[in-house]
Amino acid sequence: MPQKKFVADPRYFQVIFQAVFLSYGIFFLDWEADWLHYALSVGGCLCFNYCAESFKQKSFLPLWGQKAKVGDAVRGWGRWGFSVLISAMSLCLLLKTNHWYISLLAAFLTVASKYIFRFNHKHIFNPSAFGIIATIFLTGDAWLSPSQWGSNVVIFFSVVTLGTIVVTRVQKLDISLAFLLTFVGLLYWRQVYTLGWPIDYFLHSVSTGSLLLFTFFMISDPRTSPNHAAARIIWAVLIAFVSFYLAVFKWQHNTPVWVLVAAAPLVPLLDKIFKAEIFQWRSSPVQFIHFSKLKNIVMKPFMKKIAALVILATMISHEAIAFCGFYVSKADGTLKNKTSQVILVRDRNKTVITMYNDFQGNLKDFAMVVPVPVVLQKSDIKVVDQQIFTTLNEYSKPRLVEYYDQNPCAQYMYDKMLRGSAPRALDEVVVTGYGANKKQETVKIEAKYLVGEYDILILSATESAGLKTWLDENGYKIPAGAEEVLEPYVKSNLKFFVVKVNEQEKKKLPGNFLRPIQIRFNSPKFMLPIRLGMANADGDQDLIVYAFTKKGRIECTNYRTVSLPTGKNIPLFVQNNFGNFYSNLFQHQWYREGKSVTMLEYAWNVSLNNYVKCDPCVATAPSTQDLAQAGVWWVLHNQDYDDLQNEDYSENVYFTRLHVRYNRKAFPQDLMFQVTPNTENFQARYIITHPATGDFTCEAGKKYLQDLKQRRQDEMETLTYLTGKDYSDWD
Repeated sequence: MPQKKFVADPRYFQVIFQAVFLSYGIFFLDWEADWLHYALSVGGCLCFNYCAESFKQKSFLPLWGQKAKVGDAVRGWGRWGFSVLISAMSLCLLLKTNHWYISLLAAFLTVASKYIFRFNHKHIFNPSAFGIIATIFLTGDAWLSPSQWGSNVVIFFSVVTLGTIVVTRVQKLDISLAFLLTFVGLLYWRQVYTLGWPIDYFLHSVSTGSLLLFTFFMISDPRTSPNHAAARIIWAVLIAFVSFYLAVFKWQHNTPVWVLVAAAPLVPLLDKIFKAEIFQWRSSPVQFIHFSKLKNIVMKPFMKKIAALVILATMISHEAIAFCGFYVSKADGTLKNKTSQVILVRDRNKTVITMYNDFQGNLKDFAMVVPVPVVLQKSDIKVVDQQIFTTLNEYSKPRLVEYYDQNPCAQYMYDKMLRGSAPRALDEVVVTGYGANKKQETVKIEAKYLVGEYDILILSATESAGLKTWLDENGYKIPAGAEEVLEPYVKSNLKFFVVKVNEQEKKKLPGNFLRPIQIRFNSPKFMLPIRLGMANADGDQDLIVYAFTKKGRIECTNYRTVSLPTGKNIPLFVQNNFGNFYSNLFQHQWYREGKSVTMLEYAWNVSLNNYVKCDPCVATAPSTQDLAQAGVWWVLHNQDYDDLQNEDYSENVYFTRLHVRYNRKAFPQDLMFQVTPNTENFQARYIITHPATGDFTCEAGKKYLQDLKQRRQDEMETLTYLTGKDYSDWD
């Protein structure tokens, strides 16, 4: 029986698959769909490209009519619409911005690059990559979000499978495989072989949707890659090496896209050295292979082995290890860190971290170990008042808002609105570990300071056993397995910030609590090493991050950052138990989003010249002195940091609150962050509305009572959606 065939342009597959990925992000990953951005990206690219092609042909092209030709030139949709639609979909999938005109600019630059930068009948730059990078570079108001896809096997195999179909149709599988195998191989060498991270750390790095979409839908563009197969492989390997170097050693994000644009001028040179025919888009027959024939191909011995390896890889699940450090205790004492809150302040490569931990144990036996990228000077360390954490928490915590209905039969209006202050929703916690014993080795004391009530040492070691040796020799017992957790940090040349309570200095202070410690340093690394803290905590842990920048929100680059549902109307009875409601909401949404996520609870412009710092406010916004206490150095003309330049002063302050619930399995890597220009305000707020009272005998009153009944039903459905519980589950 003859095989069925139909003729189709390979670009059909690319557009369809890109649309599938965009739909997956919006409807399954709960992206905050920016429909205006999508419409302007697609519409702008199509409009600009149509005008450019019409100008080039000196006549208006037919909008469709692909078969209409002048000589050998296609004049319809196939000429001006198809390829640029692929570029437009890439803008929708990758580029983010808060401004409509930035979307139009990106579309214009994408199209312009095809006509301005050309050589030997080919455009030099990948249009969408050039449009994205040029827009980010020129405006500073756009960004890429590498973690928006998350990391899971569903995305991994979906993208690989569909992407393979696409690049096979355009005969560019060689460039995709060359890049992916080189980049993945280098990551394995660095992360597993050199640094000793467990395999789940590596798998998390290579199963990101952003990396795979770049591999199969951007670098494989046949019109901007070298013509010859050997040249394509050389080019792909070069991009992989440079991207790896910038990502691993320079801590840059989205490096493949940047390197792709930078390496584009090499393509004409490679085409000159390696002669081959220029790629042309052509329609070709698609064959529907019978199932039996497909089965014969898949079940060949070689394919069976490949399938077995793939299945084995998906079954590998090493337990990972989480907050900024772990506690150690003398002799056989136990010391567990239960609550973690961290203040992060970031501008360019300057970072200030303030750590506050609620712990259990004897203070005189307390010590804490935190990895840091550089040797800290005494001026880089100070203690601050713990009240700053209370101030930030009370101001930014999820809130309950009360409104009162108006009686439609009355002649007056209620103007009363209570702003309810929600009880603290969740305690924030800290972390656990695993490992094995290795040989002991000495440790070097790089620096020694007395700061407030703390004795502080900065340590370095050539092997992870060195730190264990030092702690053991000084009468401390580190958490079980911490040695193996330390090894990758040691091999990464990180130092260790060891804190111990000075009993004499502590006696001079009131209370039995320890003040928060604040450190600052210059480093391109913007991260929190949470894995190390998992060495002495049990189960799921919580971490609240209060972050301050000059530009906008921070977001995680290796885990999805998800905004909590907000602005929802909930039943009245929640008012009496808002803390329990929010605990259930957070747990349910965390589970629903797949656990490997960071939750956005608050984001707002708290600049000194912005007088609306919340809506509604449940506590006083942080003052200039509060911000300075939190480490925001640029608001006080550098009074606390004399070594910083005067041009650092600014009134711009953007506040982000992230809530992270993590465990060993869901968080195999430390938290990596980036500062974005996203200045959109957000707060987790939930609304209760008290019904009107009085006489409802008028027609409007009767309708109000009917609407009220429906509203109460809607509120109960919303409660179930938010928390996973219905009315019968609540006390």
